[in-house]
Amino acid sequence: MKILLSFLMLFIFGFSNELSKSTSPYLLQHQDNPVDWMEWSDRAFKKAKDENKLIFLSIGYSTCHWCHEMARQSFSQKDVADILNKYFVSIKVDKERLSYIDNYYQEGFRIVNNRAGGWPLTVILLPNKKPIYFGTYMPKDALIALLKKVVSIKRDKLESIANDIQKAINLYKNSKAKEVKLSKNLLDKAFAGYKKMYDFKNKGFSKAPKFPQANSINALLNIYLIEDNKEALKMATDMLDAMAKGGIYDQIDGGFFRYSVDSKWTIPHFEKMLYTNAELISVYSKAYKITKKKLYAKVVKESIKEMDRRFFHQGLYYSASNADSKDENGNEREGYYFVFDYNEALDYLTKHGISKLRAEEFLKHYGISDMGNFEGGEYSNPTIKKFDTKYERERHLLSELRAKREYPFIDKKINTAWNALYIKAKIDAGVVDSSFTKEAISSLNKLLEVMQRKNGELYHQTLLPHKPTQKGLLEDYAFVANALFSAYEATLDDAYLNNFERVVTLSIKEFYKDGKWLQSTDKEFKVKATIDDGSYKSPLATNLENILKLVLFGGDYKLLNIVDESLKNYSMAINSYPQYYPSALNVVTMINRGLYIIKGPKIGLIKEKLDDIKYPFVYKKALDSKSSKEYQLCGLKSCYATDISIEKVKGKLKELVNK
Repeated sequence: MKILLSFLMLFIFGFSNELSKSTSPYLLQHQDNPVDWMEWSDRAFKKAKDENKLIFLSIGYSTCHWCHEMARQSFSQKDVADILNKYFVSIKVDKERLSYIDNYYQEGFRIVNNRAGGWPLTVILLPNKKPIYFGTYMPKDALIALLKKVVSIKRDKLESIANDIQKAINLYKNSKAKEVKLSKNLLDKAFAGYKKMYDFKNKGFSKAPKFPQANSINALLNIYLIEDNKEALKMATDMLDAMAKGGIYDQIDGGFFRYSVDSKWTIPHFEKMLYTNAELISVYSKAYKITKKKLYAKVVKESIKEMDRRFFHQGLYYSASNADSKDENGNEREGYYFVFDYNEALDYLTKHGISKLRAEEFLKHYGISDMGNFEGGEYSNPTIKKFDTKYERERHLLSELRAKREYPFIDKKINTAWNALYIKAKIDAGVVDSSFTKEAISSLNKLLEVMQRKNGELYHQTLLPHKPTQKGLLEDYAFVANALFSAYEATLDDAYLNNFERVVTLSIKEFYKDGKWLQSTDKEFKVKATIDDGSYKSPLATNLENILKLVLFGGDYKLLNIVDESLKNYSMAINSYPQYYPSALNVVTMINRGLYIIKGPKIGLIKEKLDDIKYPFVYKKALDSKSSKEYQLCGLKSCYATDISIEKVKGKLKELVNK
């Protein structure tokens, strides 16, 4: 009877695999594939073992262009599905949901292939999870040829291949790097490294593809603030200017795309990620605080407006929007929503009251020409050469024109870590407009309500209205703690400081095991955390910074040993190439140059913005004004000044940081 019912359901509604029960937008995109996909689970691996089948593991995410291409070309095709369903147990993983699994196999790809991987990541495993093959996107014919070849190889040969690959991975993972004393002049070494890799012609780092690297820009700004290195400031602001005027920035509606495919920042990969915009909003806010450039304030305001318009939902934020969108024929095309046909744009402007001369002038200013710069010259992606505000009506009209198209798919999952990054960014943006800080605090309260348990533990993600169930990852704890600390600094409300302490303490308990940091609490699949920055800043480095702040604010001094031991594991890499580890560079700089706290009555500190202090690692802690009316300046291990005048305390601070 069950078989008959299943057949009738299949006949009426079409094929559906077990991914239809998922709360991952990426996995749901594959629920109608004829491939009998399973989620990463003990049940999937038991099935592979019981049936003695190989595992076909495919890792991607919902706004990944080449993931969609491989799905369209291969996973939606019956002939591919027939092979996978007969010879393999097929597992789909959302890399944004199970990032530690993706990180593990991406590292395996790099070790085996001596180059970086990417998405979709294609891995073939034995039932015991040992890999025998690593690949990325491949066309249908190549995939079919690979699958047929693999199943033709005898199992003992495959086990031999798997053992050799696993030995190489274990050798790399277990190799102990030489411990070195971190240089006192690490900022100078980092600046020399940034200068060497900087593109002085087009601005930014590397050639193409070119990523924003917000944390490297932040490092350059810190080098300026700490060492008064004006060349570092110029490199940072030149890059910020180039991006703000280039095609990586949405010149019509605001917000940044993920990266530029060319070296001139003209043609982006058109995904908009919450984390990319979060980190860029933070660094543009910091640059605005330093320079007071109107361009930076404009970028911050427009980016927040667009992120809030597209991603804001019930107080929280969605994760990303796709690069592809549907054209007039219903076909998915990369960037279609965002680019313009010159004649169509000119016609729309003139029909809405803009003179032809001014419309042509505007289109020229925004780089929209009949020559085009995208899709073989058919379309133009807007850029500007000079910042001004005289074309606001024309921009609004082009926004109306593009809104007639269908906006790209939005990944609506609520990711705790990314929400925390964006919330902190909006708090930082308070230097541009104080209302951003108030909005951020409201979202932080909502995030804690939805994604934090009563005992302080965090969840990683959910798809509303489903309640979250997945345990938090290290990145969730690191970034939520970071946001809580910023919320305290903005409000001096002890509730945020107390929660900060609780989250940091829990992060140590959950993820620091036998002297090593893990990315998740998964007891069967343990993946070490790394210190390097990837798509966004390193959760490990961020959490080490959190621990330093916790100690500064009165935490257990023994926690400094955890920071010291953690840095030792990466000391040789950080010391040799500090420019590649900007978040870790922050931590080392805090230790080498100091981080400071001004304690005092809340009523006085709440008004004190510390705007005249250039040094970036200075914080405030409110004391009960009934018990003390004095201000006190302290560092990690000693205090330096006490006075009823905050100006005198700040004077002592300036002496210390200007040594």
